Amino acid sequence: MKNPNIAEFYQDKSILITGATGFMGKVLVEKLLRSCPGIDRVYLLLRPSKGKDVTSRLQELINNEVFQSLQQSQPGVFEKLIPVSGDISLNALGLSPSDQEILSSSVSIVFHTAARITFDDNLRQAIDANIKGPQKVITFCSQLKKLQVFVHVSTVFNNLDKGEIDEVIYPASMDPQKLMDFVDCMDNELLASITKQLVGKCPNALGEQVLQKYCNENQIPLAIVRPSIVTCSLQEPFPGWIDNLNGPSGFVVGVGKGLIRTAITNCQLVGDMIPVDISINLMIAAAWKSAIEGTQHGNEAKVYNCVTGSHNPVTWGTFNQFGIAAWKRFPTKDMAWYPGINYHTHAIPFKIELALYHYLPAYFFDFVARIIGKKPIMVSLYNKIHRASACLHFYVLREWKFVSNNPIKLIEEMSVEDRRVFNFDVREINWESYVTNYILGARRFLLKDNIQTLQIARRNLSRLYWLRTLLRSIVVLVLAFIFINFFSKIAASKNDTIR
Repeated sequence: MKNPNIAEFYQDKSILITGATGFMGKVLVEKLLRSCPGIDRVYLLLRPSKGKDVTSRLQELINNEVFQSLQQSQPGVFEKLIPVSGDISLNALGLSPSDQEILSSSVSIVFHTAARITFDDNLRQAIDANIKGPQKVITFCSQLKKLQVFVHVSTVFNNLDKGEIDEVIYPASMDPQKLMDFVDCMDNELLASITKQLVGKCPNALGEQVLQKYCNENQIPLAIVRPSIVTCSLQEPFPGWIDNLNGPSGFVVGVGKGLIRTAITNCQLVGDMIPVDISINLMIAAAWKSAIEGTQHGNEAKVYNCVTGSHNPVTWGTFNQFGIAAWKRFPTKDMAWYPGINYHTHAIPFKIELALYHYLPAYFFDFVARIIGKKPIMVSLYNKIHRASACLHFYVLREWKFVSNNPIKLIEEMSVEDRRVFNFDVREINWESYVTNYILGARRFLLKDNIQTLQIARRNLSRLYWLRTLLRSIVVLVLAFIFINFFSKIAASKNDTIR
């Protein structure tokens, strides 16, 4: 019997999504509604927040720019979105008995995208989101009567103590349940001091181990998708869409505004970034594949390393080159300085430039602000920027080999039409075009700078260029004067001695 194509597989299915209001979650919801029109219902697990109930949060989600095209072409499609009030940190996900019953009798596919994505060392929060969260979600989902597949979004930055990371679930050095029990008994200060000794560099891998064990015991088909650094969209819902400053995006914006002028990065290394829509298309296809394989061949977990470095690598240096060129073509109107940046692999030259290019101007402008009666913000701003970027230093000074064969095999099993609609072939990415769209997206969605301001922005860029040239000329002249004066005195001193 011929397998259904992807859209046919999703026909009349009901889906449960966690993390729907996150960056990847928004794109997943939009793509499912647009490209799988036969879907019956999409249940979104939402947590009430800041005095807003889940209905209000759903309306905020629908009003997001990512759904702009759907709002115009298929306004009625949003009736398929059903918000359910819950929390992945609670037993039974905090769902009401009536919601539990509805989900239990209707949901066939689960996408678990709620996870902690910040690069820091808060082990307690990471365990709550990435181990306890999946454990509680899969425990509840085992009660779903129609469940065909569970898709878990992990990260390829697991098991970083290995030089090569394959598409397998690696056994952890510590039992996940024992780790959770141990951490629950500790205070935050003590926990922070022994975090690295407890789990090394791969805390998120424990969540995968929990899911594998539970899914094997309960015969639930499991697909694990591991994106690398998720960045703006390649094509969908439109090129360059981004809605947060996480990962490289905050850095891209800081460079474009002329705020970040020096950084720690090895430009020779591959910066493994993955467009968000590539990740989403792979998730949707992986669910299709695992559900079919689970029915036909058992329930072995399938792992997909969703990366670019294996088949279409780009170095940090090349990414920077394309980015600076794009910022000069499409500058933002409010720049602190002419965009440009120096990269270092050693701390001493980096800290010297940090003081000269970041903090010296910051203290000067804050001094002026105080004099004229305004609130000084520049030093505080740079402190925040440097705290955020410090979390990335570990990743931009190292390189790993990520094996990514399963996505390519999956592409080969898809129909021509499915490859077109759910494209996740990273070999087709043109990095120069992509980075240009990244800058345009950052300008539009993060800086809220519409294209009508481009002429003003280019005039400002020209002024900053000539100001930079003038200041550099003055510095050169001052140094030349000091140099000439110094050696003139030495020559005069020698003449006096001879006489």
